[in-house]
This record gives sequence, C-alpha cells and structure tokens, in this order.
Amino acid sequence: MSARLRVPRALSLVVLAIVAMSTLVLAACSSEDDATSAPTTPTSEAATASATGAGASASATEATSTPEPRDITFMAGFRAQANLPFVAVYVADAEGFFAEEGLNVDIRHSSGQDEHLKLLLDGEIQFTTGTAAQVARRAQEGIPMRAIALFGQRGDQGYVSMADSGIATPADFAGHSVGFKAGVVPAELIAMLAGASLTPDDVNLVGVGFDPRVFMEGGVDVYPVFLNNEPDTIRSAGFDINVIDPADFGVPTLGVTYLTNDETLADTDLVERFLRATMRATYWIENHRDEAIEITLRYAEGADPAHQRYLLDTDIAAAQRADGRIGMSDPAQWSALIDLLVQYDVIEGPVEVDRVIDQSVLQRLYEEGAFE
Repeated sequence: MSARLRVPRALSLVVLAIVAMSTLVLAACSSEDDATSAPTTPTSEAATASATGAGASASATEATSTPEPRDITFMAGFRAQANLPFVAVYVADAEGFFAEEGLNVDIRHSSGQDEHLKLLLDGEIQFTTGTAAQVARRAQEGIPMRAIALFGQRGDQGYVSMADSGIATPADFAGHSVGFKAGVVPAELIAMLAGASLTPDDVNLVGVGFDPRVFMEGGVDVYPVFLNNEPDTIRSAGFDINVIDPADFGVPTLGVTYLTNDETLADTDLVERFLRATMRATYWIENHRDEAIEITLRYAEGADPAHQRYLLDTDIAAAQRADGRIGMSDPAQWSALIDLLVQYDVIEGPVEVDRVIDQSVLQRLYEEGAFE
C-alpha cells in the first residue's frame, strides 16, 4: 500500500478555506439521505426575451396563439446549482420559454430527505429531478412515478486517486483503501471491481462523508466523487488527480432525469409544454453558457461562478448523444442499468422499462422538429 500523504498544517488551512468557500454539491438528488437548506427562489422575470440558439425560435403559428395559462411547481432535487436539468428550468423561466407555453412555474429546491419525491407523490409538485437508479427503484416498488427525459447518458458518480499514486484503473484498487458514501457500497463500484477480476475483499472499503479533505489529507487512497463537483474542488486546492469513471470500464450507468407522477403524466398537454420549454432552454444553454451561469447565480447566491461553470460543462458533456437528441434514451440503456441493480441487490427484482421511463412526448416533439 502506498504511504499516506502528509499535508503541512499551512496547506491544510488553505485547503480548509477552499473547501469552505466551494459549496460541496451533489449531483442532483443523487444522495437520497443528505439534508440541506434550499435558498429562496427569486421572482420570475418578465417573459419577453427573444430566444436565440438551437430550438429557440417559435413558429408563426405558435406566436399567434396563447396557450391556456397553467400554474405548476418544479422542485429541483437538491439546492440551487448549475446541474443542467436545474439550469434548463432557470433559463426557461428567465428567457420566457415557460411564458410562451402559458406556464407560470414556481421554482423550488428540495431541502433533503427525499422531500421532492414525497411532494411529487402527494401531487404538490408536478415535476422534479432524480437519478435513473432512484426512478428504477421506485418503479420496482410500485410507486407511481416515471422519468420523462434522461439528461445523464452516463452516471454522475466516479472515483479519484492522486496522480502519483499508481492508481489509474480499477485493477489498481487492489490492496488500497477505497472510500464509499452514504453508508452503502454502490453497485457500480462492485461491478467495476468485478470487471477487473476483483471483489470487495480485495480492497479496504472505508465509509467516508462528503468532505474531500479526508482524501486530500491522505485518509483514503481512492475517493468517491460526483464527477461534476469534487474533481474541480480538489484540483482547485492544488492536487493533481486521476479521475476514474465506471462508465469508461464497461459499467452501465445513467444520470439525472426529469420525472413526474403518473397523474401528471396522463396530462399530455402539460408534459408537452414543460418539455418543449425546458428542452428549448437546454439547447439555448449550449450556446450561451456564460449567460446561463449568470441566471443560475440568481438562485445560487454566493456560489463560485467558475465552479458552477465546471459543473454545467460536465453535465452538458454527459448529456450528449450520437443522434443529437438530448433527453432521449434507448430501452437497452435502461435494461442494462436495471440488470446491474438487480445483480447487486439494489432492487429486489426486474422491472419493465416502460414503468421506469415514458419518453413518448419528448420523442414526438423531436419528430415534429420542435427544437430545430
């Protein structure tokens, strides 16, 4: 085993300051047990923006008809930050895309403990975010909620090691201390080890929290991260690291979704309006990233703009598909994820893909050229 990294007291204080200034963020609702306070949502802006970018121009027919106004609530699965599904809602509101759909959207943020999922089931909110694995687990339990769009074409969780540690692939984990969060060894870690002909017994598993100082101070050799968050924080503290993404080693992972309850799903008109506005915003964001961060900071007051940009850029990269249709997915992707979750006892048994995701509305919007 490699020697522990010893950090001088002065450097430790610098690291402490950096970590304190850089809010530790999770991928949207990826931690189901974390509780954080949500900031107050700023007042919606006047919906008069002239949209530009891919999918931003409305047709003449759309411009001459005003949809029936409807009030809805969107609750992000975590505190305000630049996760792409969150930013799409912020931008859809600020740039007037929701208003063009006749939607008055109350934008809220979960305070933790699965508040967003509970309120979704109670019908108090209509749309929220959740990881693909979360949705699959709820579906297997018979809970009436489904994803309607998949942003993360790969999962948001990975691992880091020091650049000079000799740990660059899962095969190198053998004999080293490997951290895991939230009290449960994740399926993707076990699958990654199995792909390298290793088992959990071949490593020293260590439960860690969400503060990367335990890694920077040498507490573990391999540290679990949200790929859009801690790598930037650790590098900003002056450390060179290797980033190890399970998806790069054949592990089927998926990221964050928009999801709704079955009652709202049956309201096709509402789902269509929400998706048309947010996906138009998503394509706008790709070409207006600086402006998107400025809009995000109206919600995430005091957040570091550079770190938020890293988060957004990482999410945009993870959302890309060969067919160019952000938000879409293939049944095979979901089947592979479900099989993984069953194999490693995350869910008790298989579940049909159509109980996990219904992307019929989004698919129709793409076929109609709604975002061209």
